[in-house]
Amino acid sequence: MVVNKQIAGQPNRTVELLARVSYVAKALFYGSIATFIFRYRTGLSAPEPNRDEVLKQLTDNPFGKILIALIIVALAGHTLWRLYEIWNDPYKKGKGIGGWLYRLNYLMSAITYASLGVTAFKLLVTNEKGEEDGKKIWVAKLLQFQGGDWLVMLVGGVILIWAGMQVYKAVAGNVYKALKIDHLSGFWKVVLRVSSLAGFLTVGGILGGVGWYLIKGAWIEDPDWVKNMDDLIMALRAVPGGSWLQLVTAVGLVLMALFMLAMARYFPVKTAE
Repeated sequence: MVVNKQIAGQPNRTVELLARVSYVAKALFYGSIATFIFRYRTGLSAPEPNRDEVLKQLTDNPFGKILIALIIVALAGHTLWRLYEIWNDPYKKGKGIGGWLYRLNYLMSAITYASLGVTAFKLLVTNEKGEEDGKKIWVAKLLQFQGGDWLVMLVGGVILIWAGMQVYKAVAGNVYKALKIDHLSGFWKVVLRVSSLAGFLTVGGILGGVGWYLIKGAWIEDPDWVKNMDDLIMALRAVPGGSWLQLVTAVGLVLMALFMLAMARYFPVKTAE
């Protein structure tokens, strides 16, 4: 009987490890982008900071290739964990509006990190990046069909909802409150609360910009308005005080990376019973 219980519990431990690895993947993602922004703003790195460039430069040395292989595994783990959450609902969000909003959040996260994982895999195998304007290309193709503009605006609306959920997490602090950190000092509790607030607000702001420009591009039927996260970060330099805004964004992403590491360690991962 004891042996049977141990065997039954093994998949849950596997799922828990999968979840915690997924948070490490997100920390690497946010931290690497922030590092490239800092290097770019200080003149230490010539290439413009973007996700593909982060991965591309890692392939230039053997240690980087090992790291990128680990990143691929972590991103795959994150994608599988999000799909597991959608299907099994381990946190009992239910099937009401709130539950479906959380599932939408999980789905968007799975799609985002799966696409980044595919890019990383292609770089590791072929050392070639994908199409830099891939999002603009598929938007342009959709706009050629009747009703395609409404479909693109629908996607933009979904991203805006996703952004709103990040802002809610920041303000409500519900993710922070779920952490098992009673044993930590008051100082570290404050650090993690600030990291949660700044990190989720930064991500929410970026996603909000992506969704808005996607809707605008579809509304005026001009795919050149479509921008991804990298485009938005670079576009900040065109506004007054843009250099400082880029640095503030980098700090926000660093804090988000720190909070993701805290989640990997202290978040109470639940598995379906």
